[in-house]
Amino acid sequence: MNPNLAHEPGAIRVNLTLPTTSVRIGPIQFDGLKALLGMNLVEVLAPMMVGPKEQRQLGSVIVDVYPLAIPEGERLFVPVKLLGEVGFQNLRGALLLVLPAALIDVVRAQLRDELADGTALGPRLAVGPSGATVSGFLIALRPGMRKAVPLGSFGELGIEAA
Repeated sequence: MNPNLAHEPGAIRVNLTLPTTSVRIGPIQFDGLKALLGMNLVEVLAPMMVGPKEQRQLGSVIVDVYPLAIPEGERLFVPVKLLGEVGFQNLRGALLLVLPAALIDVVRAQLRDELADGTALGPRLAVGPSGATVSGFLIALRPGMRKAVPLGSFGELGIEAA
């Protein structure tokens, strides 16, 4: 965790929201997200986290909230088994979201207004580090902006401008 990043000039402040996938039964704990990614997400995000991971009730589900500050030029791509990559980059103050190509229509619907007024661009298809096709959307975040990809009964994958 790096709370000093919250004050770094040019850093993009966002809250990343993801479904809570950790289940504990007595002494046994299983984390579905860790199994899907092959790594602990808190450890991956720790250098950009400006506070501890929290949980929030969202309708009938609980989501994990990761408070991040993404320094200018910084990027992070996480491989997702069988799908490609999910990631983000601070591209001169705009947020570049990288997602599996299968999510293009869902993300385009979420960004409909921003794409129409030019504060978001995309999708742009590319080949990610794993060799899978990924889509990129460039977004000029505004304070309080919140966008999320619904994941049914699991919750959402969301970004909130902090």
